[in-house]
Amino acid sequence: MDRQATFLLALGLLGAAAAFVSASGWILFVRDRRTARSASVSTHHREVVEER
Repeated sequence: MDRQATFLLALGLLGAAAAFVSASGWILFVRDRRTARSASVSTHHREVVEER
């Protein structure tokens, strides 16, 4: 492989790794928000039940 092909391969692998990390971060962010939202709904529901 010549230098240009090696550089383009490294650049492509770097881009693929960045895309993978970005997608993983968004998935974790959405899952965390969904968990927090369901926890606040559950807490609110428990408070209503305790007031009766």
